[in-house]
Amino acid sequence: MRFTQAFALTLTLWIATAPVAGTPVAGTPVAGMESQVLFRLTGSNTIGAELAPALVMGYLESLNARTITHRSEGERHLVRAELHGRQVEVPIIALGSGTGFKALDAGTTDIAMASRRIKEGEINRLGRFGDMTGAAAEHVIGLDALVVAVHPTNSVRQLALGDLRDIYSGKIRNWRELGGADLAIRPLHRDIESGTRATFDKEVFGAGRPAASHVYEVSGNAETHQLITSEAAAIGYLPFADAADIHKVAIKAGELAAVVPHRGIVATEDFPLTRRLYLYRNPGHYDPQVDGFLDFVESGVGQALVAQTGFIDLSPVTLKMAPYPNAPEAYQSLMREAERLSISFRFTDGSAELDNRALKDLRRLEEFLAQADREVELTLVGFSDQRSSDNVSELISRFRALKVRGALLRDHDISRIRVLALGAFAPLTADAEHAPLKNGRVEVWVR
Repeated sequence: MRFTQAFALTLTLWIATAPVAGTPVAGTPVAGMESQVLFRLTGSNTIGAELAPALVMGYLESLNARTITHRSEGERHLVRAELHGRQVEVPIIALGSGTGFKALDAGTTDIAMASRRIKEGEINRLGRFGDMTGAAAEHVIGLDALVVAVHPTNSVRQLALGDLRDIYSGKIRNWRELGGADLAIRPLHRDIESGTRATFDKEVFGAGRPAASHVYEVSGNAETHQLITSEAAAIGYLPFADAADIHKVAIKAGELAAVVPHRGIVATEDFPLTRRLYLYRNPGHYDPQVDGFLDFVESGVGQALVAQTGFIDLSPVTLKMAPYPNAPEAYQSLMREAERLSISFRFTDGSAELDNRALKDLRRLEEFLAQADREVELTLVGFSDQRSSDNVSELISRFRALKVRGALLRDHDISRIRVLALGAFAPLTADAEHAPLKNGRVEVWVR
């Protein structure tokens, strides 16, 4: 296993030299004018490489800034502009999700970028700021999927999550064991600070299970891409936005068919390796520029930029779904006659409370219906996990759907809502750890 030995030193130097928000900085592009830092972003390379600079430039443009420029040096980016007669800049340091929370803790960043949710230890360290999982701190800005890829000559077209677990743990070491050629498998894995790796480990291994020592650790997505396209025995994973030109493998989990990730299935979060992209801020500190930027990112214009950079935005779209052959008749009829929205309401830690994305999706759904050119009838389809008896599962799934219906009727101008409860039908995962979060959901259908 190869580890980036200079990582700690590089991070220390870059964070130490990052300017504090609101302070002037020398070396501006316009002679005689000092540059003021509006805010700072640190963390995920997945977000920081292209998406964060695009969002910052879009935000500055929305403020009528002029002469907007973007300069990159490795994983460090700087966006500069002239705003209301003064030079401003936004530094972006993209060295992995974990570094964002460390910088937030140290006071050297204003926004932490993360391609996975904040961990328990990070919540505890940042607890002095307030609730880091609350709506004021945690902002879901888009979706991504980990695309599992192999060399174009590899004949293996489909893998289950269990196969990935066996490959990365060392139980399966030759492609022949999976129906492929007689080649020793070379699994590629991201570095320990990577949110991409954290998502992969969580979905494939479960909590706290590291990959085996035979796995080759890559420095970033670019190296993964290069090795997958050049080495016949390689297997790795990449963010959806970086996987347009690679040989993708269909992934199977739960009772659903194996699927190669596409925008529709990722938007619903039904694909097993879907992940959310997050921005975190100090909930106890008000900063008008930070708040303004976050509002912009979650707006329609900001979400369009998320889509333009190759990720999946949160704006609802309609999807035509093929009926499941073993589905209850009421669900089959709905799938034939209606369209599914890309919104799926989910709940905090398997509880009865809507999570932070769901709270924003209530408003997005209202705006979607307001733009419809006809009167629309909604059907909310509730699901539960598999831990309960059939009767209890049906009651839980109905309660979840009614919870969403109540929020729409109470706080939003939406009527004509039907409810369908399917209990534990069509689980997205059989893993007991993830079942409450993934299987306990409410789909939205329109007709």
